[in-house]
Amino acid sequence: MNYNVSQQKEIAQYAVEHDNNYKATGEKYGISYQQVAAWVRKYKKSQTKPVKKAEKTSQAQQGSRPNMLDVLSRKDPVLEAQLHEVKKRLGLL
Repeated sequence: MNYNVSQQKEIAQYAVEHDNNYKATGEKYGISYQQVAAWVRKYKKSQTKPVKKAEKTSQAQQGSRPNMLDVLSRKDPVLEAQLHEVKKRLGLL
């Protein structure tokens, strides 16, 4: 039997509300344990809201670790000096 999205969601909610008992949920609705587990994973994934950009920024400012973009965008003074020297030799400065 084919189940539409709302039926899948209902079955997944039932499983979650009953302590993720996929076996009992599957028996009740006449579907396999694996299918219930897949729908529950899909349901849980849809329930987690993505972190907004503003929240990421505030977390990065508060956090103990800088984000990867900040690390990669830093200028290395040694490399900057080497670049300046090469530009001088090439007559670009």
